[in-house]
Amino acid sequence: MISLKKQAMFNKAHCVVFCVVFLCGLATSLAMYLDERSHIGEQQKALGDKFASKLSGVLQQYTSELNSVAALIESNTGDVSPRHFVGFVKSLVSNQDIQFFFAQYVPAKMKSTFESKLRVRLGDTSFSIYPQGDRQEYMPLSLIYPNEIPYGFDILSTQYQDLVSVQQVRNSLMWTASKPLATPFLQNTQNAPANTIILSAPIYLPLESRSNKPTDNIVFYGVVGAYFNIENLLKQVTSSLKENVVFRIADVSADNPIWFADSAKMTLWDKGYDTHYLSLANRKWRVDSRFDSSLWTQVHLFPVLSVLISFFLLACFLTFYTNKLLLRYRSALDAASKYIKVDELTGLLSRYYVQHKLSELLVYCQEENKKLATFVLDLDHFKTINEAFGHELGDKLIVEVSRRLSNVLPKNAVIGYLGGDAFLILIVQDDLKKCESLDCLAQSIIQKISEGYYVEGLTLNIGCSIGGVVYPEFGPDATTLIKYADMALYHAKTSGRSTYRFYDVEMGGRFERNVRIERRLRKALQTTGLELHFQPKVDLISERCVGMEALLRWEDEELGVVSPAEFIPIAEQTGVILPLGDWVFEQAFRHLVEWQEQGITVPPVAINCSAAQLKRADFFPNLLSLLDKYKVDPCLLEIEVTESILIEDAESCAELLRQISRLGVKLAIDDFGTGYSSLSYLKDLPFHYVKIDQVFIRDITEDKKHAALTHAIISLGHNLNLKVIAEGISNVDQLIMLQEFGCDIGQGYLFSKALGASSMGSDPMIVALNEKEGFD
Repeated sequence: MISLKKQAMFNKAHCVVFCVVFLCGLATSLAMYLDERSHIGEQQKALGDKFASKLSGVLQQYTSELNSVAALIESNTGDVSPRHFVGFVKSLVSNQDIQFFFAQYVPAKMKSTFESKLRVRLGDTSFSIYPQGDRQEYMPLSLIYPNEIPYGFDILSTQYQDLVSVQQVRNSLMWTASKPLATPFLQNTQNAPANTIILSAPIYLPLESRSNKPTDNIVFYGVVGAYFNIENLLKQVTSSLKENVVFRIADVSADNPIWFADSAKMTLWDKGYDTHYLSLANRKWRVDSRFDSSLWTQVHLFPVLSVLISFFLLACFLTFYTNKLLLRYRSALDAASKYIKVDELTGLLSRYYVQHKLSELLVYCQEENKKLATFVLDLDHFKTINEAFGHELGDKLIVEVSRRLSNVLPKNAVIGYLGGDAFLILIVQDDLKKCESLDCLAQSIIQKISEGYYVEGLTLNIGCSIGGVVYPEFGPDATTLIKYADMALYHAKTSGRSTYRFYDVEMGGRFERNVRIERRLRKALQTTGLELHFQPKVDLISERCVGMEALLRWEDEELGVVSPAEFIPIAEQTGVILPLGDWVFEQAFRHLVEWQEQGITVPPVAINCSAAQLKRADFFPNLLSLLDKYKVDPCLLEIEVTESILIEDAESCAELLRQISRLGVKLAIDDFGTGYSSLSYLKDLPFHYVKIDQVFIRDITEDKKHAALTHAIISLGHNLNLKVIAEGISNVDQLIMLQEFGCDIGQGYLFSKALGASSMGSDPMIVALNEKEGFD
C-alpha cells in the first residue's frame, strides 16, 4: 500500500517540478520586466541629472560673466567708458544671447552733472534720463552691451519690469534673480510673453573713491545686470543632449509656482518624471524632466518572453537534466563559498572573512595564552593616484601592493583586504620569532611597501601608514581591536604619514578627551562658556596703546579651563571652527558698540581668522553685513591671517584680502617666520602689519640666531613699508632690544595680560588712551 502511494507521488513529481519551474520562469520574467523598467527609469533619471547639470552650468556661466563685469566696474572705481565696457564684454561673452548693462546710482542733486558727462561720453547732445520726472534718486543705464536698449533708461522708475529685484539688491546687498518677465525695457508689456530672466548684482566702491563718486551711505554705486531669453537658454542646453528629453520648469521661490517652460505642453506630466531643484541667486527653480515617450513603449519584451519560453522548455526536459543541474548547483556553491572568503581583486582574504578569522584567532590565543598583533595598514596619498591616472590603474597598484605585502610578512600571517586602500594584518606571537619586535616588523613593512612600483609603463611611488594594537593588553574582541588599530592609524597619519603607531592607554585617553572637547565646545557655543579677552598692543616708542587683539577663552563646567592651543586644533579638525569664528566676530563687534556707548575710546581690534573661515564663499558678504548691522567703522577692525591659507589657495585668497583691504580694514600676517615666510606675500598682497611669532621673542636676548632673524624681519618689513609687531614680550630686556631693532609695536605680559571686556573702562592703558583723546 505504501509502495503504491510512493509510486503515485513519484508519477506526479514531474508535474510538481514543471509547475515549480514554470512559476520560477514566470517570476524571473516578471523580475526582468521590472528590472528593465527600473533600468529605463535610471536612464531617465540620468538624463534628468544631465539636463539639470547642463542647465545649471549655463546659468553658472552667466553669473560668472556677470561677476567679471561687476569686477570690471569695481576695479576701475566706476570710471569705465562705454567703449571699454563693450570691448570687455565682447571678449568675455561666448554666447550672444545674454545682454549686460550697468545702471549707475545718481542722487537727484547730481542728475544734471551725470547727464552732461554722459552726453560727452556718448557724443549725444540730446541724452537725458528717462522716463521724465523728478525723483529723489535715479539709476539710469550708463553702460550697455549689446546696444539693443537705449542709454539713460532709469531702472528705478515704475516702467522697469524688474523694479522689485532692484530694490532687493539695494536693501539686501546680495545678488538677485528675477522671476520670468517680459522684456524689461518695454513700456507696454501687456501682451508680451514672460520669457526673460534678469540677474542683478550690487556694486560698491572702495571708501577712498567715495568722496568723488555718487554713492549712498553704504557706498552703493549702482547695479550691474544681465538678462537672457529663456528659450535661447534652453536651446543652448538641449543642443548638446543626444537623447530625446521633454522638460518643464517652474519658479518655486514663492508659495505659488510659476511655470514658464514646458516642452511637452503638459501632456506627459501625470507621473513618471524626475524633479531637480536649482538655485539662481535668490530664486529657486524646479526642473521636471523625462523621456519624450512613456516607459511602457521603451521596454524590450523579447528578452522577457524568451526567458519565459526557455523556462517552459526547461520544465519539459527537467527530468533529463536533473543530475546535471545538481552538479552545477554544487559547483556554484563552491564558487560562492570561495568568493566570500577571498577578495576577487587582490586574492587576499575578504573583508568579511578576515574579521571572522580575527575572532577565531582571539579564541585560539585566549586558550593558548598567546599574544595577537592586529595591524591596519593604509596607503598614503592613494587618492591622488586614482584621480591622476584612473581607478583601473589604481586597482592594479593595489594588486601589486598585495603581492609585496604577502612577501614581506611572515609565512603564517593572516592578510585581508578591507577595501579602498586599507589592509588588515593578523600575526600570532609564534609567527614573530624571526622578528626582533613588532616595531621592527612595522618599519620593515613601511620600507618595503614604500619602494617604487612599475605599473602600466609608469613608475609610481606610494607610502603607507600603520596602526597597531596587541591582544590581550588592549581589546577583548575583534570589533574593539580594529577600532583601536584604526585609532592608532589616525595618529600615524596626523604624525606625518609613512610611520606607525601602537595603541596605548594615553592615546585612548587623548581620543576620549578630544571627543569630549568637541562635544562640550559645541554646547558652549549655545551657552555662556566662551568669552573674549583683549590684549593691548603698544607703540614701542610712545608706549601708547595702539590696538587690541581679541583672544578666545573657555572655561567649561566639566573640563575646567581649556587652553586655545588645545581646543582650536580640535575645532579646525571637526569643522566647529566655522560657527566658532562667526561667534568671535559677532562678539567683537558687540563689545566695540558697547564701549562706544559707554564713551570709551578703544583702538582697532584684531581678530584671528582660520583658513576654513577665509575659504567660505560668504565670508566677505557676512563681514559687510556685520559692519552694516553694528555700524562699526572698518578702520576699527584688523584681521590676522596665517601663511598656510596663502599656500593652499593663493589666488582666491589674494582677491578676498584685496576686497577686505578696500573697505579700510587693516590686514596682518600672523606668526611670520614659523611657516613658509614667502616674500611674495608681503610684496604682492595688501598687508599692513607683519607679526613676529613669540617663539623668536622668547629667546631673543639669549639666542643670537633668534635676535638676528628678528632684526632681519623688522628690516624687511620696514623696507616694504609694513609695520612690525612683536608678540610675547615678557621682560624689559626684550623690550630694549626690540626698540634698538626699530620694532614698531609690542604685545605681551610686560605691558598687560588679556583683559575681559568689562575691564576696559578701568584698565590704565585704556584710561590713558581716552585722556589723550585718540590713538595711533
